[in-house]
Amino acid sequence: MTRNGTIAITGAAGGIGIATVRCVQAAGLRAAALDLNPVAEADLSHALDLADEEAIARAFEAIGPLAGLVCIAGTNARGRVEDLPWETWRHVMAVNVRGTMLAMKHASPRLADGASIVLTSSVSAHIGTDGYVAYHTSKGAVLGLMRAASGEFAERGVRVNAVSPGWVDTPFTDRALAELPDGEAIRAAAGAAHLLGRMAQPGEIAEAIMFLLSDEASFVTGTELIVDGGFLRKR
Repeated sequence: MTRNGTIAITGAAGGIGIATVRCVQAAGLRAAALDLNPVAEADLSHALDLADEEAIARAFEAIGPLAGLVCIAGTNARGRVEDLPWETWRHVMAVNVRGTMLAMKHASPRLADGASIVLTSSVSAHIGTDGYVAYHTSKGAVLGLMRAASGEFAERGVRVNAVSPGWVDTPFTDRALAELPDGEAIRAAAGAAHLLGRMAQPGEIAEAIMFLLSDEASFVTGTELIVDGGFLRKR
């Protein structure tokens, strides 16, 4: 990974996104943020909807050459198979899967040889939680996208990997818990669901992303880095 390049980050206004912006800048790189909301801390910020392909294309054209791409943007929605509205399903897939693919598509011509792409999946790709069928499916799809794309990008020496966090203490988690009648009880028990006894902090996930972006991971591609504090092991 070049030490004077630009890293594009989708979902940069969220907890993990802001932490990644800061880590990228601390490494001496420029952070280009793509999010519904502007990101004042980023070196470049593009407010856009990741369901809008034309807006994504314009943003990457404006950003220019890239040393890497990090796709963090995501959304969640409650709903069981038998009662999930089609529009809800489509929105989750549009952001979590289609938005990720479109970011890769339009970043691709601007990625330097030897660059790195890091997608964000979740431990939810490996488990099932009643009432969150769209989110679980979308995160499994991100892993499939990572594996398939890693072969295509390898022709240029571009690595493609994914980070799968467990529970992370972010506003995203706060919003999900706020929708549940027993959300506070679930939060209180969330730490105990991990072998390490707590949720992750956003910076811990950002550091895992930075590893996959870095030269230290130069022989790592097509794989998933699970950063879950032992969540899956404990299940």
